Amino acid sequence: MVDMTKSVIVIDDDEDTVRLFSEFLEENKINVVGSGFDGVAAVRLFKETKPDVVLLDLNMPNGSGFYAIKKIQEIDSQARIIAVTADGSYSTEEKLENLKIPLIQKPFKMDQIISIINN
Repeated sequence: MVDMTKSVIVIDDDEDTVRLFSEFLEENKINVVGSGFDGVAAVRLFKETKPDVVLLDLNMPNGSGFYAIKKIQEIDSQARIIAVTADGSYSTEEKLENLKIPLIQKPFKMDQIISIINN
């Protein structure tokens, strides 16, 4: 039997968000292999854990989400990154679209996240 569990890293500068997110994902049989609070940590964790999916906040200190996206895509052009942000501005959406990165608006619906990760 093949284990189809997806591995993810959760990156958000809000520690509560990271904790709640991680707990929820684990409850839904998604393996959280790392978490961090800024873009620099996101890149380091991506290299270390090679997750199936990166859940990434955009507005963070010490390396924004866009910094992390750029660096992670340099490491692996096929990396699956999902942006999770409260910034719904048109320019942000447009940038993400050009990078082929799905955007989940905060406050997000958890089942939406699960279905995106699993598809």
